[in-house]
Amino acid sequence: MKDRLQQFLTLEQLSPARLSEIIGIQRSGLSHILSGRNKPGFEFIQKLLMKFPAVNAEWLITGKGKMYKEQSSFTPDLKQEVLATPQISDYTLFSPEIKKPEPPENLVKEIPDTDDGKKRILKKMIFVYSDNSFSEYFPAKD
Repeated sequence: MKDRLQQFLTLEQLSPARLSEIIGIQRSGLSHILSGRNKPGFEFIQKLLMKFPAVNAEWLITGKGKMYKEQSSFTPDLKQEVLATPQISDYTLFSPEIKKPEPPENLVKEIPDTDDGKKRILKKMIFVYSDNSFSEYFPAKD
């Protein structure tokens, strides 16, 4: 399977580091698979197939069939969407391109009063993302 994975990387013009970022695994885990030290587990295969739905699972696992499914069975723009998604490593500490997310439109700034009658007002929200980065949102003061 490591040879098929290497073939996939070559055809997709992906480095092992970039693939590990896209599918959300440790770089060392992918390195161990590519070197033959470890065999890929179910979770690895599942993540790869979820991010690259055009890949034929039978080909990936057994080597039978074609690398890609027929065109009609997947969304062709998904690959471009995945590859265009900015990754945390695409930015430096001072990158101006990083934009803070917009808070939900229906954000409630005023929280119901406590049992003792004191009014509670939202001061700060922290958004924690799957890559362990975070951003803070401070609602505008009325």
